[in-house]
Amino acid sequence: MKPWMVATLAFVLAGCSDPSGLPQGGALQGERNKADSYLAYEHHVAIELPAERIGERIAATREACLSERFGACSLITAQQSSGQAPRGELTLRIVPDGVEAITQLASADGELTSRTTHAEDLAQAVADNRRQHEQLLRQQRTLQQFEKRDDLAVADLLALAREQAALEVQLQAIAQDAAQQQRRLDTNLLTLRFSSPYERSPLGRIGEAFSRLQDNLAEGTANLIEFIGYSLPFLIVLFPLALGLRKLWRRLTRH
Repeated sequence: MKPWMVATLAFVLAGCSDPSGLPQGGALQGERNKADSYLAYEHHVAIELPAERIGERIAATREACLSERFGACSLITAQQSSGQAPRGELTLRIVPDGVEAITQLASADGELTSRTTHAEDLAQAVADNRRQHEQLLRQQRTLQQFEKRDDLAVADLLALAREQAALEVQLQAIAQDAAQQQRRLDTNLLTLRFSSPYERSPLGRIGEAFSRLQDNLAEGTANLIEFIGYSLPFLIVLFPLALGLRKLWRRLTRH
């Protein structure tokens, strides 16, 4: 299969925009494919909320997706961390009409700090899938014609049955790929990242550094032990050699 052509689209959504280039009001519209278009859309949104509201917003957004409150929605991943700088991330696939509504729900009482929209062109992948499907169907029809012959031996019939079974497996795989491609075309992938203002503050950065101190110390100690382990064989060999060279140098310098 040929590499998929990936296009990165920069969208300026309708309405007035603030100096950051983000539309006022926090709306993020879903994207639909036009006729003869095969674009799989993905949105990445960063949301800043008060620390105490992050868990609430994640839970509300998760529930809205699972209950399909804004249309067909599938929750893919959900992550959340606590502490002084809580954060979280939800990745979901939702119909285009639901993108704006669920984003507004997720960012209630907060602020959208960034958003990007990316589109992957699946035209070649869809065409390849259809071509493979048609080819397999032609092979299947050919085998079915052979099965109607009366002069086939038992061994030939068994071979035809094996070929038919193999074709059925391939056709099922092709159908699954086609269904997944259509799902990507009919829905938008939406990733919502939640953070708090504390995370960007000087105090927050200091706290984040302290929170990573234990991990950094453990990693540094492990790297030091590995370095010693790699160096020890060389030291065992070089130390006697250095002693020998030192003795030889002393003898030479005495004369």
